[in-house]
Amino acid sequence: MANYRCGRCWKTFSDEQLKVLPGIRCPYCGYKIIYMVRRPGIKTVKAT
Repeated sequence: MANYRCGRCWKTFSDEQLKVLPGIRCPYCGYKIIYMVRRPGIKTVKAT
């Protein structure tokens, strides 16, 4: 499950809430620019 943040009102919402409106818009204010929130923590990769 991905989390997104609105570019105008900065509210965070899930991809389930993103499907409420047609197209890709903030479900709270209707703004078109949204950002995908990175998950917390550090991903470590073993080098070979």
